[in-house]
Amino acid sequence: MSIPSETPNVVIENPKVRIIARTTLDVIGAVLGTVIAVDAAANGFDLTWLTVPAVAGWTYLRLVFGLAVDNTNTPKRI
Repeated sequence: MSIPSETPNVVIENPKVRIIARTTLDVIGAVLGTVIAVDAAANGFDLTWLTVPAVAGWTYLRLVFGLAVDNTNTPKRI
């Protein structure tokens, strides 16, 4: 018989996997933000052809992860 979980509806049960996934997504977001800031400040090149679709994809993935994994892993107050 398995031990009941405090958060039984968790999509990713392994906390290490959740931390790695969240950290990876957040590092990608920080890198994209830095690239966008540098791109906006520099007149020598224009990377919007790359950054706009990258941010759109990253935003979608981060929101899905937040809704599907982070929210389900947050203990509910009674």
